Amino acid sequence: MKTASIELQKLRTMAEDSLNKTAELQQVLAQIEANLSLAECQKVKEKTNQNLNSN
Repeated sequence: MKTASIELQKLRTMAEDSLNKTAELQQVLAQIEANLSLAECQKVKEKTNQNLNSN
């Protein structure tokens, strides 16, 4: 019984570590997506300004 308890604790720790890594990965991916969106908006603004200035 003691061995099963230890094994369950190990599995629980592994599961918690996996969840933490998943949350961190989602946070990093969200940051990358935000940066890409910001860069795209900046390009659109620059092109809009160029078009306004050339007219």
